[in-house]
Amino acid sequence: MANRPGSGSRRFSSGRRRSLYTAVAVMGLLAIAVGLFFFIGNGGCTWRVGASVLEAKSISPSRLLLIVRSCNQNPEVSQLRETEVDVQVKVLVDIHPFLLGGEDCLDAVEVQLQEPLGDRDVIDKRSGQVVRVRSR
Repeated sequence: MANRPGSGSRRFSSGRRRSLYTAVAVMGLLAIAVGLFFFIGNGGCTWRVGASVLEAKSISPSRLLLIVRSCNQNPEVSQLRETEVDVQVKVLVDIHPFLLGGEDCLDAVEVQLQEPLGDRDVIDKRSGQVVRVRSR
């Protein structure tokens, strides 16, 4: 079997092209990974979700400090409904779905009531449960 003219150079050329495509693909994936890392690290892809209110502390007759199950997640009272019987609260927090952290700490958010709490119950709207209120 005789070598055909140019067959060796064609094989070398296609191998070189394959290596170039592989290098471009690897660099592209690396650029995407680095971009995603910086996007997530700078607060990208943040969602607001409800957080459980674990307890409330009475700061004054009409001010409560709500203790929420979250860790440095920017809690905010999104709903506050007062009736003669109870005070219903819903708290939202930030979550970063790609940065799964532990709940090894708690957050607190203050709420100002229209009327003093008195004998009214505090209800967590997320769970529907009565929240224990402690005096400071």
